Amino acid sequence: MKNFLLIIILSLILFSCGEKEESDDSATTELEGTWVTDCYQYSNSQYNKKTIVVSGKNYTYTSEYYSSSKCATVEDKWVYTLTSLAIGDAMTFSSGGSGHRFTSYHNSTKLEWQNAGSVSWANTNSYCGISNWVINVAQDVSGKTCGSSTEWSSGITLYGLYLLDGTKLLPSQSSSSYPSSVSTEVSNTYNKK
Repeated sequence: MKNFLLIIILSLILFSCGEKEESDDSATTELEGTWVTDCYQYSNSQYNKKTIVVSGKNYTYTSEYYSSSKCATVEDKWVYTLTSLAIGDAMTFSSGGSGHRFTSYHNSTKLEWQNAGSVSWANTNSYCGISNWVINVAQDVSGKTCGSSTEWSSGITLYGLYLLDGTKLLPSQSSSSYPSSVSTEVSNTYNKK
């Protein structure tokens, strides 16, 4: 009798673990694929285009800067590599959209200059504390101060929130706590490709 009860209890535990894992996978699936912003004006002389690629529990976030409104020739490219994507609590937004909280693990942030003039400027100014930049060669800038901001360190957990509205994704991430909202600006509106 004891063995029979033990088998039933173990079966229930395994079944509930399987249920949780399946729901996590199905929530991650809605993010699967490639998401891209439109080309938008970042500053007086720069334009920006961003891409998120989600594959299972891994994703990359790429931000590319251009000098032209056509976003044709990249000047510099930032690539954030993240793993262990875990979808958390479902969220409902006042706009009527829905989404989830999520966490991820930050592996690295790499910067690559793709313009000779930009490389010269970066070396002269020791951008991110580095003075040996080479064109089209990425360097890891995780945890470094680049301009007026400090990049995320490798090995930290990031806390996120996203709104999914049909084929539009609006995410937000922080290294300290879950964001309370997401921006609806064009710079943060990713379209499913």
